[in-house]
Amino acid sequence: PVPTPQPTCGDFLDISTDGTLLDLEDDAFFRVPLGGTFNFYGNNYGEVFVSSNGFLSFGEENGNCEGCTRTIADPIPDMSVPNNLVSPFWADFDPAQGGNIKYKYVMNMPDRFIAQWTDVPEATSVPGNTFQAALFFDSGCIEFKYGDLDGQNPAFVLFGVGIGVENIDGMVGTEISSLDILDGTITCIRLCYDGTNYVVVDEQ
Repeated sequence: PVPTPQPTCGDFLDISTDGTLLDLEDDAFFRVPLGGTFNFYGNNYGEVFVSSNGFLSFGEENGNCEGCTRTIADPIPDMSVPNNLVSPFWADFDPAQGGNIKYKYVMNMPDRFIAQWTDVPEATSVPGNTFQAALFFDSGCIEFKYGDLDGQNPAFVLFGVGIGVENIDGMVGTEISSLDILDGTITCIRLCYDGTNYVVVDEQ
């Protein structure tokens, strides 16, 4: 059955002080437990790969994530790896230069998994970027939330920023424009699955 969407963006639940730290260097990733089961494009997952470059992946069909070190965002959807993608802000971030990346399972009605990039700079710049992805177990919805961003960074314009979701073979997905996110007009996007694809049900 298709989960019933909950169409309202929630608050930015900051986990920068109490989340589990991922010791990620430049262009690195790590597989972590979700703390629950998340249904993504009809498949159930209990773990997810967290990439230093601003995205999550449930892995390719072989269970690995060959594309998790990719620095330049592809169009969404795209059959090139990484696939099975949840991407709040895919770009060439380098946590070795500053900031941190953490994750947390939150039991707080509704239960959810949160991955957060806090004050992480783009590889060619100094200012940090703060954003997160939240996966809601009961509804199957996803939220992308944004704090302070280095919105004027020319690398984001030159190479692009990947925001959206994509299924396991890269054939189906939803891409979201970065323009209103980079200038701070939009700070939250909520997507829910309609049985075929994820659709934006709220943005604030």
